[in-house]
Amino acid sequence: MNMIDPNLQSIQKEISLWIIRLNHEDPIERKQAKVEFETWLLQHPEYYEQLEKVGDFSNELRQLRKTHQMNSQVIQMSFESRQKKHQQFQKMLRRSLLGIGCLCIVSGLLYGYLPYNYYSADYKTTTGEVKNITLSDGSKVILAAKSAIKLNYTATIRQIELIQGDIYVDVARDKNRPLVIATKQAQYTALGTRFIVDQYQKTSQISMLHSSVHVCSLHTAQSQTVQAGQKMIVSDTGLTNIQDIPVQMTDFAWQHQQILADNLALPDLLTRLNYQFGTHFIYQTSSLEPIKVNGIINIQQDVSQILALIHVKNPQLQIHQISPNLFILRLNK
Repeated sequence: MNMIDPNLQSIQKEISLWIIRLNHEDPIERKQAKVEFETWLLQHPEYYEQLEKVGDFSNELRQLRKTHQMNSQVIQMSFESRQKKHQQFQKMLRRSLLGIGCLCIVSGLLYGYLPYNYYSADYKTTTGEVKNITLSDGSKVILAAKSAIKLNYTATIRQIELIQGDIYVDVARDKNRPLVIATKQAQYTALGTRFIVDQYQKTSQISMLHSSVHVCSLHTAQSQTVQAGQKMIVSDTGLTNIQDIPVQMTDFAWQHQQILADNLALPDLLTRLNYQFGTHFIYQTSSLEPIKVNGIINIQQDVSQILALIHVKNPQLQIHQISPNLFILRLNK
């Protein structure tokens, strides 16, 4: 009996997932997936042989939609009903993937590999998109580019889970149900009206524009109230010191879709640029985290111009542009 190489199996699974993403029905998402796929290939040249064995990869991708009428909406619907339609979902994936020589993928595997939380969010934006939402309680939320939220509204609870990105919240008063914004690091309970919450790679941040918010760390027993004109960053290790912010400038920057960088770690800025422009960056997070960026980033500028300004203040940073939407960043040794 022939044994399957676990490494080969893992590669084939990754290729299968790329097939699904590159077949997304949204042309913007397909374009972004293509750029990410190119980045993935640059990072894993050892996978070229497996791609060749699959056959004419791009040809098969084009045929996949015509032959099997399969798109990411179908996949998302399958996620939502996966308990009831588990067997049907498996059969659909087998029909779609066996024809191009890839392993079939069950729903549990997709759940682990695809950005399920983003695609299953109640509200989300795509690259460069900003969305204004009025919730059922009258609260107003603005989602920045590539942001996503999930709602948990009941007779006793008002909770917004910030899955990724940035949101601007103008809270409707309800004394019996305080509004809570949940991130990976903290819960922010609104005691007032207007504030901004940012979800970064390893931290989240609250910026108070009016009144106050009670901040509770999810990983420590710490809690504190942040007042208007203040901000706080929360990490897995707990709360940081409260800092003052210019309220009008912060509000203005948000309304004009500018990035207000106040000692912002470079990887977090690169993530925001990816959300805004669909540009992708290859870098080692730990090496770039010590580089902090300050100032207002005008998104009307070209990404290469923004990076050039960062390089002026950080000459130790090497920036290589591989394509219009792909950059490699590393530090000089």
